[in-house]
Amino acid sequence: MDDHLAFRRNRKFSINRNTGLPRPARRFSLGEPGYTVARPIETSVLLMKGIMNLSASVEIGSFANIDSHLPHAGLDPTRSSTGVVWCTEQAAEHGFLDEPEKWANLGQGAPEVDDEIEGCFPRPKSIDISTASREYGPTAGIKPLREAVARLYNEMHRKGKPSQYTWENVCIVPGGRAGLIRIAAVLGNTYVGFFIPDYTAYNEMLSLFKNFAAIPVPLSEEDGYHIHPDKIAEEISRGTGVILTSNPRNPTGRVVTNPELAEIQNICRDRATLICDEFYSGYNYTTDCDGSTISAAENIEDVDKDDVLILDGLTKTFRLPGWRVAWILGPKDFIKAIGSCGSYLDGGTNVPFQEAAIPMLEPSLVKQEMAALQKHFREKRDYVVARLRAMGFSIRYVPDSTFYLWLNLEGLPAPISDGLNFFQACLEEKVIVVPGIFFDLNPSRRRDLFDSPCHHFVRVSYGPKMEVLKRGCDGIESVVNKFRNMEKKLRGQTQANQQTQN
Repeated sequence: MDDHLAFRRNRKFSINRNTGLPRPARRFSLGEPGYTVARPIETSVLLMKGIMNLSASVEIGSFANIDSHLPHAGLDPTRSSTGVVWCTEQAAEHGFLDEPEKWANLGQGAPEVDDEIEGCFPRPKSIDISTASREYGPTAGIKPLREAVARLYNEMHRKGKPSQYTWENVCIVPGGRAGLIRIAAVLGNTYVGFFIPDYTAYNEMLSLFKNFAAIPVPLSEEDGYHIHPDKIAEEISRGTGVILTSNPRNPTGRVVTNPELAEIQNICRDRATLICDEFYSGYNYTTDCDGSTISAAENIEDVDKDDVLILDGLTKTFRLPGWRVAWILGPKDFIKAIGSCGSYLDGGTNVPFQEAAIPMLEPSLVKQEMAALQKHFREKRDYVVARLRAMGFSIRYVPDSTFYLWLNLEGLPAPISDGLNFFQACLEEKVIVVPGIFFDLNPSRRRDLFDSPCHHFVRVSYGPKMEVLKRGCDGIESVVNKFRNMEKKLRGQTQANQQTQN
């Protein structure tokens, strides 16, 4: 076989068109026909050391030897994990869990959690556990924390406005995913519009419940995946009753700010419910890192009439992902239903951590914290962008929020120009990124993802500490240089062969 053809032939995984995951060459699953969740494995070295044939894979849940063994009764492994978890599982097979300190995890969506950021307040190292907190807590959260959240939003986003949030407009939930699931549980028979690309966990939220139909709304790379007000108006005009989006946006690192955000809310008012996932609200670089945060709360006219649900929490902005304390703000009727359904979905949030969170939400303290956070993460963003550009990556849109970079791979050598193979190559350098295909949301696997525009992207997180980012950029540079050198060598061999034939 011609070396150049072999080089190109092995540039991509064979993927399952509906899940976007690698497809096995052969499978022995006794489950649903056509379903595949796969693990890529290195099968052969075709050209030279380092170029792998990644088309073969082993299915999760398959059986190595077929006998009379049957699948576990009632188990549906399609519900088992999101794309980010899948990436961690693959990294574990390369030793990540054995020696995590030697790896650069630029995949997981978590900020650094140490008390080393200048200007940030120290996180509690111990908490007092009251006798009352030993009891079951309210599924909507304890009243003092609900009051603290309402006070924070009124001070930062609704000062001087006649309509103010109260504790009854706030529900405390055990993490963002739990909050999304609760919201999904109380939605009626409606169309829910969601954008592509967006947060991977929306897939499960939009798949599990049958009380609504999920409608994808693709965004354009050409204008930076921007959510334009006319796009919202178009979706509502064709019957969409709920709009779901992250803002600031995961994975693109872009944010919709006023006056466009206000225009979007005006379009939705009295016509559609707007669900705003604002977990990255503090990571705002559009106001010169002055501590301002982004929130739809600023444009709400009446907190009990405007159908806007806002999700945020301690996870990202306060750098406490392990606490699992988050909140939802919205009209009282919505909040009452969301609080009640926690009784059968998750049981509510850990009470001692709710109590410990209250002092952190003092508005002046939060403003100071956000300014320090923004300066620190902007510096890390600038470092990663500069390093990647020096490697030859084209970065058209520098993130103006979050701690993510949506990295285009199209300019790389063919074998690593798609997210799955780039991810696999990075594992060899002890670096984790997330293939872009996982952000092309496909609830219930109704769409064909073979030609997804997200294939040639990966999400890179600059959430970790600077020393980890430096190690990760070094690893990515090694991958890029290795494959460019291979491409150059093959090109030279091809030219030499052509000259010999002539």
